[in-house]
Amino acid sequence: MATNLTQEIKPYESHVEDVKSEDILNAPVLKSELDNLTRWETVKRFWKAIVICNMLCFAAACDGYQINLNGNIIANPGFVTRVGEKNAAGKIALTTHATATWGAVQSLGQLVGMWLLTPISDKIGRKYMLYVLWSMLFASIMIESFTKNWSHWSAAKLLSGIGIGSLQATLPVYVSEWSPNAVRGGMLLSYSAWNHTGGFMAPLILFICKKTLGEREYKIPILTQWAFLGIMLPIFLYLPETPAYFAARGLHDQGIAVLRRVNGGIKGYNVEEEYAVIRNTIEEEQERSAALGLDDNNWRAILRSYVECFRGTNWKRTIAASLGGSLQQLTGLAFLSGYASLFFKEAGFTNAFEITSILFGIKIAFVLIFAVTTDRFGRRNIVLYLAALCLAMLLVVGILGHVPHSEKTKNLLIAAACFWSAGSVGLGAFGWSFAGEVGPSHLRARISGLGSGIAVIFGLTFNTSVPIMLLDGGKRLGNNTYNTAFIFLGFGSLVWILSIFMLPEVASRNPAELDEMYEKGIKPWRMRNYVTDVQKAQMARTGQTQQN
Repeated sequence: MATNLTQEIKPYESHVEDVKSEDILNAPVLKSELDNLTRWETVKRFWKAIVICNMLCFAAACDGYQINLNGNIIANPGFVTRVGEKNAAGKIALTTHATATWGAVQSLGQLVGMWLLTPISDKIGRKYMLYVLWSMLFASIMIESFTKNWSHWSAAKLLSGIGIGSLQATLPVYVSEWSPNAVRGGMLLSYSAWNHTGGFMAPLILFICKKTLGEREYKIPILTQWAFLGIMLPIFLYLPETPAYFAARGLHDQGIAVLRRVNGGIKGYNVEEEYAVIRNTIEEEQERSAALGLDDNNWRAILRSYVECFRGTNWKRTIAASLGGSLQQLTGLAFLSGYASLFFKEAGFTNAFEITSILFGIKIAFVLIFAVTTDRFGRRNIVLYLAALCLAMLLVVGILGHVPHSEKTKNLLIAAACFWSAGSVGLGAFGWSFAGEVGPSHLRARISGLGSGIAVIFGLTFNTSVPIMLLDGGKRLGNNTYNTAFIFLGFGSLVWILSIFMLPEVASRNPAELDEMYEKGIKPWRMRNYVTDVQKAQMARTGQTQQN
């Protein structure tokens, strides 16, 4: 049925003014009339879908907590005694190969979760994928709770990485498929809000334990991870599958039922018509997939689907999906966030945990600001400005390392780190947003996983190398830990320039509109103001006039 419609109406090849009114009425509807609601009206009407998105985003708190606990606990003397080894001086200390291995295996696990498990998400559904990643996190925390040496911790970090990678690949897709277009950016950024909330709690709990139970207490912070896991399970049990998944599998009765369960009581919302928009968009993309032999549910077709992510205009979308996260990694994430406590400790600060907590507090405040403003101001330009801010602060940090240290230079370093944190949190938040939004529906899970995975490759590189750079007072970098800033400054500048030419504006655009703009070769910096044929068709159908 969809094939006949596509043969009669060729999408994106004609303008609305050239199409007869009866053809417009018979053409597949690819954009909902409710997309024209204001952001506040959307929030009031679709409050239930928004709550569902935020319930899943809460799971990201576990993600942030685990990653930052790993980066900060290595400065805890009790943990060092538990998993460290004797050095040449006969003292128990962390070895560089242990710290490098932990960062490497966790990032490797993230790649496995993002690249190898996303086909499972397409096959079994987003909801059941949540159970898979929960099981991975369960196994990880179980091993951490009984860790006796650094190799046990390595195994836990591998499983943790797989679970977190699966979460990071599945969550943006789930949120994109449930969130209304008008507030989709804010919903995706709520992931970062919860992620940084968890990240803030890791050094905070370590600090509280240090003050109340002694600086050698490390076990209780590890055990607190069970609380996050215990809250996640009932949330995962409650969350519904996405209607887009049912539409892609041809389970239309179930798709309509789940859409009615969540949005059925909304004023002016016609469940069948709104589901038809989702179904039409997916069926058009499935026809293209079928023409390429990507519609078979076997491993050969899955492999071809990954290849398809780099063919035609899709390679631009895959790269775009990776740019936000890559910018965050290459502008110093491992340096000034993941191993912040270690950096400040090696730089001579005695209150490293307090400084780290301040930085995370700043991040939470700014990500909330970004969440409520992104759908109004867009995402592309903000990302470019934030990356420039991070690069400028890296330059400041690097220069401070080559001037005489004083109380004034320490305060300047803290100020630079605060500004850097504000920029970095935006890059991370918008990075995951792009990963979940920029891909076509039939390749969204693949491109989300690939885009996020490319960023994680940079994370794997620097999570392995940054501890080596920072330990022993920066012995390997001219005896100056601050020189690490110049390394990130160089790599970050290159990706920032690439982003200027390849990062699109995706705010308030649905999949059909993005498909059209990429197929027409619209330049990324012109996408914000471009009026698509999908928009023109909707305006013709509803009797609206185009506004410049």
